[in-house]
Amino acid sequence: MQTHAIQPGQETAAASIDLMPYINALIDARWWLLAAAIASGILTGWWTYSKPYMYAAESRVSIVDIEDPGGVSPDDRRASEVLTLVEHGFVMGTTRDNYNAVMRARLVSRAFTMRFLDEHNVHRYFYPAQWDEEKQRWRDGFAPDRGYSFTRFRDEVRGVEYDEETDIITVKMFWSDPVVARDLANQYVGAFNEFIRERTQQDVARKQAFLHEELRRSDIVEIQQSIYRLIEAQTAIAMLASAREEYALEIIDPAATPYKTPRRRRHTRPCRGRPPQPAWPVSRTPRPTAIGWGTPPSLSVGRAPSRCGRPPAVRPRVCGYRHSRD
Repeated sequence: MQTHAIQPGQETAAASIDLMPYINALIDARWWLLAAAIASGILTGWWTYSKPYMYAAESRVSIVDIEDPGGVSPDDRRASEVLTLVEHGFVMGTTRDNYNAVMRARLVSRAFTMRFLDEHNVHRYFYPAQWDEEKQRWRDGFAPDRGYSFTRFRDEVRGVEYDEETDIITVKMFWSDPVVARDLANQYVGAFNEFIRERTQQDVARKQAFLHEELRRSDIVEIQQSIYRLIEAQTAIAMLASAREEYALEIIDPAATPYKTPRRRRHTRPCRGRPPQPAWPVSRTPRPTAIGWGTPPSLSVGRAPSRCGRPPAVRPRVCGYRHSRD
């Protein structure tokens, strides 16, 4: 290994760098930098306060457990031992191990979101200038961009949070009008229940049509009895979907009209520790009292009454803390 010795008159690369020109340039431009910082702060504050206040309405829901599909679980029926494996799979096919995860995915899916935007005409909130509120129709045959509405609704309006400990789902809606935010949150949950109910009813109708077709073709009594049991199970599932209003999501706390939270005023903090010193001079001149000449018990020399209303010179306990008389 060869080592190169540094000659006394030779400078290294690090030593040849001079930072003073850069420092001098910053010092010379200090007023411009200060003006730029102040202007940036002013512009940022103006942009923040110019944006409308966004209200947040939230509805807390829970996914309905359907492990027992309408009370027709094969194991709970009479003569369950005669049911075949096909009947078990046909009846219990409505449930799956990741049912809750699938429901959460469908809650924010594009298919359901687009259906919600179309059914409740949420597009009018994104195109207020093109919507005629009196006639309840678009002006001049305007057609909203559904993709633009979906993107804004997904990124700016809707928020879905899931608590893994309690399995509670919070559906949030953000809008400048508190009534609109409340209505969107409640309508979103109700529309999802209708969406899942229709999917279940369509699935049941498809299965019943298949079973009736197979029943007409079969001449074997055992197979006919098995098909009748399957039709009965699907009918019970359809009845449950039609009768239960909160079919997929159980509403725990519906959304209410949010209110703008005012800035908290500065309140006097409770006394902690030693009471503060007085802001005004305390006279040391003795005054006549009921006992004699001396300092009144409500005021001690160099101290003011406590903010909690207790004179520190009378009691050793002030606002829950013990103080010595030293």
